[in-house]
Amino acid sequence: MIYGVISDVHSNHEALSAVLGCLEDIGVEGWICCGDLVGYGPDPDACLDRIRALENLSIICGNHDLAVLERMDLEWFNPSARAAVVWTRSNISGVNRAYLEGLTARLETAKFTLAHGTPRNPPEEYLLSPSQFRDNVPLVKTWPLFVGHSHMPLLFCYAPGDEEKIESRFLDDQEETLPRVESGAMAPVALNPGSVGQPRDQDSRASCGLYDSDKGTFRVLRVPYDIGAVQAKIRAAGLPEYLALRLAYGQ
Repeated sequence: MIYGVISDVHSNHEALSAVLGCLEDIGVEGWICCGDLVGYGPDPDACLDRIRALENLSIICGNHDLAVLERMDLEWFNPSARAAVVWTRSNISGVNRAYLEGLTARLETAKFTLAHGTPRNPPEEYLLSPSQFRDNVPLVKTWPLFVGHSHMPLLFCYAPGDEEKIESRFLDDQEETLPRVESGAMAPVALNPGSVGQPRDQDSRASCGLYDSDKGTFRVLRVPYDIGAVQAKIRAAGLPEYLALRLAYGQ
């Protein structure tokens, strides 16, 4: 099955629409979403309405979603993120709030595992180092592991033939063949599709992933969108100017 993989939408409807359109044109058959649907951006309801309508969707929440639900301490957030969380609480419908309430920050299916940050600390810890990957491997039963949170497209896995060495690298727009064990099952590998709504890898285009579970491949896609339109909405909503400016720089 071919899955569209998205994460860290952050209420950016223009970016989400561009990504969904791209993946739908490819013909994806299912969807994986690694959380942080809201926060930062100006369109929480529009984004949640689109996401709730996706068919064959496996989805989790992230730390910003939990903060909007008042289930995470705002002291954890920087001033701009905190302001966006408070704004979102007053600008989200009851239906969409209830939808967020029903999500967990970790999900294990028969075909893959989702964790917003890491399996060890799903809502908060960033998976950024080989040592973190090694520490989290025993906590995952079903591979691959899809994560978000860092807003950067990344891959972690054991080096071929050497379980003492871990490969970690940024992903660009090329197909990756994922490692397998002798039985043919997927070997430990963690994949981050990057952020739809607020990339932080110096590339302002929306980032998403394409996972083919039959072929065992993963590819990051970069999709341009109307950044100016989102910036105008952020300013009109009275959200911090920094949240508008950073979109143009992929930071």
